[in-house]
Amino acid sequence: MMAFQAVQRQFLAFVRNPAQHAVPVGFAPRGAALYADLLYNKFNESLELCFPVTRALLGETAWQQLLKAFIAQHRCLSPYYRQIPDEFIAYLQTEWVNNHDAPYLLELAHFEWMELILAIAEAEPVAPCESDVKDWLDCCPVFAPVLQLLHYAYPVQRINEAYQPTTHPEQTTHILGFRDRDDAVQFVELNPATARLVDILQTGDCTVQTAIEQVATALQHPEPSALFSFGMATVTALMQQGAILGAKKLRLNHVIQNQG
Repeated sequence: MMAFQAVQRQFLAFVRNPAQHAVPVGFAPRGAALYADLLYNKFNESLELCFPVTRALLGETAWQQLLKAFIAQHRCLSPYYRQIPDEFIAYLQTEWVNNHDAPYLLELAHFEWMELILAIAEAEPVAPCESDVKDWLDCCPVFAPVLQLLHYAYPVQRINEAYQPTTHPEQTTHILGFRDRDDAVQFVELNPATARLVDILQTGDCTVQTAIEQVATALQHPEPSALFSFGMATVTALMQQGAILGAKKLRLNHVIQNQG
């Protein structure tokens, strides 16, 4: 058994990195090479679908090198085909050394991966909420059940062949990703104040007015009430875009507890 396991390890080493490991004794080189090709093609098929922009910007040669390094170096913790992109992101975050003149690559790959994550995420049904909101200030917005607030140093949503920044802007890029009522994944870019407002409101335990007052405090704004129109316009726009489904009123005793 120990000898058999040793042969298994030798064969696995060859399949993962045929350029560095010889075909184990007793295996037909052509047949063994076929297994290595099958493994590469299966991983490539999955990752090309999930990371089309990353792959296009790297180019064929660099993409092949990255994929082969991933297969050779990364120890996948999941045997499931669907989770190959998850393992790829884990590899980029913890083991990969970016030698390309493209410092945005990790964030770009993460942004592309998030589209998959949002698309397949399971979610509990949304509780009934009011869809015709007259006054947002004393309401708590009900967000789409699949939603993620993302923060990047680079404007990943704008990166393409024509725009590839070499230094990141001074201002962080904030993006709200969500799955709308039609199960379509959407991404909305937010300014810093809106991102902070959404971050507070996602907790689901404060009204729009309370959240705006917290944003005003963070911004050291002298007149929090001056931001009320901004806050109401923001949640209205997010509802029109599908990130917010409606609103609910907080129970009075719950509000009193929070204020206390």
